[in-house]
Amino acid sequence: MAFNPNQLLNNPANLLAFRGQQAARPAEPAAPVPLEPYDKGLYRDAYSRLGLLSIANVADLGCGTGRFTGVMTDKNQKPEVYLGVDMSHDRIKRARAAFPGWSFIYGDFNDPNVRQEYERREAFLLLNVLDTIEDDLGFLEHVPQGKPLIFSMPRTEREGSLRFFPDMFALRERYSSLISIKSVGRFKDAEGALSMVYGVRW
Repeated sequence: MAFNPNQLLNNPANLLAFRGQQAARPAEPAAPVPLEPYDKGLYRDAYSRLGLLSIANVADLGCGTGRFTGVMTDKNQKPEVYLGVDMSHDRIKRARAAFPGWSFIYGDFNDPNVRQEYERREAFLLLNVLDTIEDDLGFLEHVPQGKPLIFSMPRTEREGSLRFFPDMFALRERYSSLISIKSVGRFKDAEGALSMVYGVRW
């Protein structure tokens, strides 16, 4: 049936409905805001380890501005396999701007409401985070048992870190009562040597 403009003019209800349809048109999605340049090596290494474990989804604790998310988009992963959590409102805001449609939440890792969200995931990622948490052992005690986590830990003293472990024996001594450590790999970023640890909560 052909469109008759007189139908709109003769029937005010039709005119209002037509205007409503115009107003309901979805807005154009905002263009992603690019991240500042960074070395993706650490994040690619973590991504490959998750892949080797065949993990379907992950909670990125201390996600910052979304650096690991950048690697996931490079690998054509879908947003539903990821949740980013950070205690910096500014960083979460920047991550959401850089990766529209991906899930990021702001809040304390120990907040029960925040925990309820991220503990549903199959695995936990803590890159450059666990060494900055004052009560790292207390935090790990609350990680759900049987779920894997991958974290990085500095091998030498570095700014912002509360602890470092020069070798795998010192690292195992601190965490083996809480985590079954499966492997400890080596990685070197711009600031120095890191250990990349894969373990499962007892």
